[in-house]
Amino acid sequence: MTSNTSDISLQLARAVVDACTRRAEELDLLMNIAVVDAGANLKAFNRMDGAWLGSIDISIKKARTARYFDMETGDLTPFSLANRCITWNSLTTG
Repeated sequence: MTSNTSDISLQLARAVVDACTRRAEELDLLMNIAVVDAGANLKAFNRMDGAWLGSIDISIKKARTARYFDMETGDLTPFSLANRCITWNSLTTG
């Protein structure tokens, strides 16, 4: 769990997107990558060539959900797997 709520600079948000893009390429994955600020507003985004269009919204909502619950995005997975009624859309739309 993360507890740092300070805002992220655009430079750091872009560095995060770049690092995630490199990792996805290493794993031979096509990803949509979203980074949000402390207020859960989109700060940086990258859609890799060939990544699913439908995943754009999912990646942004997943990043926002992680911020709303002050968790790493990877820490959200057990909740969604253990309880199928929890989805990125149900947590972040209203």
